[in-house]
Amino acid sequence: MSAAVSNDAAHSSDWAFKQLFKLESKCRSPVPASQVEAIGEFPKLLDQFPFPTLVSSAFLKLGDLFRSSPNSLRYHIAQVFEASQHHLAQVTQTEELLKRVVGVLYSNDPIARVLALRLIGNASAVFAKYPEAQHGILLRYQSLHPLELVAAVQTTEALLKYSPSFLNVVWKTVLSKADDASMPDSARVQLIRSLQHAASNLTLSTTLYPYCQRWTYQPDTSAAVQRTAMYTWKAIIQRHNELQFDDAEHISKYLAHELGSIRCAALALLGKWQAKSQPADAEKSEQIKQRLRAHLKQQLLSDQDPTHLNELRLAAVVLARIEALSKDEFSSWEAAQSFAIRAGQAFEAATPVLQTAFQADTNTGTGVGPLLRFMVSGTMLAINIASILHNENCQSKAAELVRDTWQALSKVDESANEAKYIQRFLRLSWSWCKSVHQQPVVLDLLKDTLGTPSKTFAWHAITIGASAKYFGCFADICQSHIANFVSGLASGNFDKRAAWQAVVMLLAYQQQCHDVSAGNTATSAIVQWLEHIRQFSTPPETHVNAFASTGPPGWMIQRIMAFLTACGQWPTLHKLCQAIPTQGLSSNVQSWLHYISNAAAAEASVEDSAVFSKYMGLSLSTLRVLDKSAACMFRLLILQLRHEFVRVHYEWKQLQSLTSFRPAVRLVVESLANSIQALVSQTELCECAFADSVTQKWLSQMQQRLRSAALALSGIIADADSPSSAAAAVLAEIGEQCMSFTPGRAFFEEPPRPAIVIETRPDFENSSDTFAVYSGTEFHFAVEGFLRLPRTPLPAAFRCIRIAAWLSRQPRELHGLQTRTKYYEIAQAAVYRSSNPQAENKLDLTLDRATLFEAPLDDTYFTCPCAISMPSLRAVFDHVDVNIILYVHIFCGLVDSSNRTWWTGPHASYPLLVSTTAKS
Repeated sequence: MSAAVSNDAAHSSDWAFKQLFKLESKCRSPVPASQVEAIGEFPKLLDQFPFPTLVSSAFLKLGDLFRSSPNSLRYHIAQVFEASQHHLAQVTQTEELLKRVVGVLYSNDPIARVLALRLIGNASAVFAKYPEAQHGILLRYQSLHPLELVAAVQTTEALLKYSPSFLNVVWKTVLSKADDASMPDSARVQLIRSLQHAASNLTLSTTLYPYCQRWTYQPDTSAAVQRTAMYTWKAIIQRHNELQFDDAEHISKYLAHELGSIRCAALALLGKWQAKSQPADAEKSEQIKQRLRAHLKQQLLSDQDPTHLNELRLAAVVLARIEALSKDEFSSWEAAQSFAIRAGQAFEAATPVLQTAFQADTNTGTGVGPLLRFMVSGTMLAINIASILHNENCQSKAAELVRDTWQALSKVDESANEAKYIQRFLRLSWSWCKSVHQQPVVLDLLKDTLGTPSKTFAWHAITIGASAKYFGCFADICQSHIANFVSGLASGNFDKRAAWQAVVMLLAYQQQCHDVSAGNTATSAIVQWLEHIRQFSTPPETHVNAFASTGPPGWMIQRIMAFLTACGQWPTLHKLCQAIPTQGLSSNVQSWLHYISNAAAAEASVEDSAVFSKYMGLSLSTLRVLDKSAACMFRLLILQLRHEFVRVHYEWKQLQSLTSFRPAVRLVVESLANSIQALVSQTELCECAFADSVTQKWLSQMQQRLRSAALALSGIIADADSPSSAAAAVLAEIGEQCMSFTPGRAFFEEPPRPAIVIETRPDFENSSDTFAVYSGTEFHFAVEGFLRLPRTPLPAAFRCIRIAAWLSRQPRELHGLQTRTKYYEIAQAAVYRSSNPQAENKLDLTLDRATLFEAPLDDTYFTCPCAISMPSLRAVFDHVDVNIILYVHIFCGLVDSSNRTWWTGPHASYPLLVSTTAKS
């Protein structure tokens, strides 16, 4: 969805409607150039402000303009409908819009009717279900105008995508036109292609089978029609409508056709043939196999572009399905193996800089993208054929091809656009090797490729090696690389890449399997390397050179930091941050390093409350500065939560030395008990931020411990004979393990989360005056907006928006965790609006008490009517006229399928003038 808003003014509905009125007036201009320019501005306006009210108004105005304009403008309006068709779902008056367009279908001007058909096709997502549109299109098939007939065919195809039942209406007409040899080939192609929608209808697909057969068999049929007929035939092949053996034998003759498009269509159709048993006619079956083998041989011998693999793949798959039944000869496997070997050799021959890339730290930029895909495609074809044949020998050879391809990939540093492709291949081929029990072939290779320059390959190898099942295969080689690294630091005689990948593998294994010994080995190596780096601290140039020659690659540094954090190795993390050269880094990156370094120093000295508070304060200060240029809100919240938890923990520890409940001590105990309750709410607030699984696990564990402590405190304070006993009970519930801080990726970068963009009606934000509301009444307003989801998957699916609205004396303040938690608790305590609300006589009883409202999500949009009861100032101030300023707070959350509310925000507040005299 294109919903980016370029500036703050674009958030205003008043601004948007003013722009719409300007465009409408320009569309009525007598100057054609101004009209065209104004029409062309509509898509930009709809993208800037995609709210249903504006979208509906804009399309209705375009519909009016389309009905009354000349054909030159109608063309441009149809273009706008095509460019903005993703907004059509927000039109609330679709029938009114259709009436404005359908009228042009009955014009005397055939060009006007063509443009109306084109517009209906562009808006088929919303017009497809209406009989008026369907009937109008059906009538156009009777036209003698060639353009109108072609437009009717195109519109039919567009409507069928959204309303397959429309095929029942136009079935006879479309079928007769498609079977009419006098029709233009372009129109016949579109008509035959539209008949593919009959695949979901048993009766229609059965009726269509002989037509496809006839269109394919007729010798005088053009190649375009013949190709489309084959694809339509393929689309309607179902269990009740299988491709017959005689038809398959006839289609195989087209494998010798001179046109590649016909050969591909024939192979695609043959791919639907289910050779479940040996056919009665063995001679014809052998002819099919011979044609496929000849085709494969021709493809392997041809000098075609190696990226065009479709024919070879289809032919090999079809032949493999046939050979899997006979089990006499595996020509399909021989072809796939030959092709994969050829592809691998081409890749190796085209990359003469492999050894240079192996020694270098920089991206080589080899430019072998097409050949890399050629090699990967050949290996995947071999995997597919081996899977179809179910032959152990073929599977073993396919695993060897996988090994060879992995080895070739490990020697080059891929470019950014190839990384995802390689990652997907590595994941799929590894899954296949596991399914056929061929893992040892690949594992032996991975042990030899530690030190690969490929980031994607290295991380995949680390993921496999760090798993509990396969770590035993890598433990010795990792220990060996790390030992060589430590002993060779002074001389420089070590494999840097292999050593650091071994370090990361051990850290990843410690995080997953909690093996402290593996983590200690890696951490010890990092510490010794840091001690080596410290010798070259001055001058700065020497330090930079020493870090570059012995340190980890840039892409690996944050991974190492994340593992050290998740394993609680804060002293090592602090030293690592101190050792990273800052020359040439941007101010943001330097601030990011200072924030992590100070937080690590605080956690390293968590046993000393004063030192911890000092470094944590520095980290929070740095993060607040960084938040001005980068979104760091979650990291601010989680560090504040950690700081508060450690403070409360130490204050409970101090109470262990007290033996009597003096009045001041009892107040301290009660205050700390309230702090425990506040920490529970603060932890819940942080859990609504969609953090990574490691951070969520830490938050959940801490919340569980805090809840247990809060539950224990409810019965301890009154009955405890001394503060020390109460403190001991609380500390026992919290547990010492909660003092360890083990966040995940959220400690380094903000977690992806959904964003809700809201607008109010009336528009509070852009109003020049404060809205005045009569006391003792209800103030009605609406909140509308849209939801922007991140690209990464979220742990929940959302069904509606929940809004908490309340009045307060103060505007919104979101500077700290305590303030945010206060708003979160108010929203959590919100209740649904009563059916007969009464004005409250006491002013304080109306403040900071939220009312709950819900609105369903229409795709990503929502509109939520809200109402808040104003306090009765007459009951408070009697006959005196009073005006007071209150603030209406709006806090938004998302409700998932399990009815959990994620109070993600936004949280906005706007002033209201509550008066005994003003009327609104």
